[in-house]
Amino acid sequence: MSAEEAREGEEYLRRYLAEAEPRLRWLREESARTGGPTPDRLDFGRDSLVPLWTWALDRFRARPADQPLEKVEEGRHRYFVPAGATLPMWYGRRGIQAPHGWSDETLELIDALVYYLAETILRAVPDARWEVWHADVRDHINENQPVLTGFSTPIDPLTTVIGLGGRVTRHLNPDAPNPYDIPAATPHDLRDRFDAAVGWR
Repeated sequence: MSAEEAREGEEYLRRYLAEAEPRLRWLREESARTGGPTPDRLDFGRDSLVPLWTWALDRFRARPADQPLEKVEEGRHRYFVPAGATLPMWYGRRGIQAPHGWSDETLELIDALVYYLAETILRAVPDARWEVWHADVRDHINENQPVLTGFSTPIDPLTTVIGLGGRVTRHLNPDAPNPYDIPAATPHDLRDRFDAAVGWR
């Protein structure tokens, strides 16, 4: 990795973390406004993850099928960008970080949930911290990405929450074809991911 790429990773992490408090404030306000957990219940504790995820599950919405998508190719990364959308800053940074099937509002929700999950992990594990990951393995999926360190394996909260998308799709559309036998989302998914992360010490 070049020095310029390394500097870009550090600058991105700085900007990413600067967005944490505004996004968490939005989550607390949106939850309270729409019948979810009140701000006093969103205390970044393990037990807050079940009511938070229960509320969030039914707020996921698919992107309208007729909304235009623009194909982007950057090196080895190929992904789609919704035309005219306001997207989270991480969208498209890696191919896996371009879940174009979700609506703009859902991407906004995912963004806030990522910050919330990360904060719960940071508070539960005193040695955990945000860092830019530099792996010894060529083309590691987390190379130059913000991750939580202090674990046997770095934790990427963004990929964790995006990865739950398949389960949410099964929850919202239980009768759709399911060739990979993906289970439907449950209220405990986000807490289960937290438990797995904390257990990787």
